[in-house]
Amino acid sequence: MGLLRKLYYTLQSVANHPLNRNAKWKAARDFCVAQVAVRMIPGDVCVPFPNQTKLLIPPQMKGAAHFISPGLCEFDEMCFVTHFLRANELFADVGANVGAFSVLASGVAKAKTVAFEPSPRTFDYLTRNVWLNNLTPLVTTVNAAVGGNPGRLKLTENLGTENYVCPQGLSGGVEVEVTTLDAAFAHATPILIKVDVEGFETEVFAGAKRTLTDPSLAAMIVERTDMGNRYGYNEDALHQHIQQAGFIPCSYSAMERKLSKVSLDTRGNIIYVRSVDSVQARLQGGTELLFRGISI
Repeated sequence: MGLLRKLYYTLQSVANHPLNRNAKWKAARDFCVAQVAVRMIPGDVCVPFPNQTKLLIPPQMKGAAHFISPGLCEFDEMCFVTHFLRANELFADVGANVGAFSVLASGVAKAKTVAFEPSPRTFDYLTRNVWLNNLTPLVTTVNAAVGGNPGRLKLTENLGTENYVCPQGLSGGVEVEVTTLDAAFAHATPILIKVDVEGFETEVFAGAKRTLTDPSLAAMIVERTDMGNRYGYNEDALHQHIQQAGFIPCSYSAMERKLSKVSLDTRGNIIYVRSVDSVQARLQGGTELLFRGISI
């Protein structure tokens, strides 16, 4: 995709963001200003997050500016986490990055979180954000990738939110530890799991055979963008595998607090639930988000 075309679609996405629909031009302008400004700031920035939480952002990190503008960059999925979770329930954040979902789960919904982030540099920001929000009693941080088997593998460096496991034959990268969901949650299964690992999702679920079939796991958010092609994985097969485990693919409209089934070929962040009716009922009574003067 060309630079101008990419910029056009990015600005269109920002303008249509649920928090910006009444001020589209201002939102697009603010996004452009933020993109320029963060590249001129020599240090980190601390940005407001919902319900008086905060997020420490390294402006030079690729993709980090999206946490500044529009802020809740994966709006419906981020709201789903806080609307769905209850205090002290267990949440797994696989591919936590700097900790946005973890801060929402534990800082807003007061759930317990286990956050997995393999990149040493990004993991440092994850731990800082846990500390910054006084979430140490609720959040366990794990500096490891999640895969099909314990061990070690190579991860790309300096790609910020887009770091990924190096495919076989790709030189460079940093060596990181690998754990599995079944090993990490041998004694307690999360009620909600978020998986965003830039195409490595098939490997994550290869190491989650027991976890995936445990009825205690009620919902998941899984990225499905065909990036698994870089490893030769068929994400359609993974999608079918998850459904065979009893999950229904859905999307979420946070402003309406409405869960809807989606077609089988839907791409993007898919919300999988075991029961649409029970999850819908739970979402109605979930924690209210307060962000930029808007109640969600």
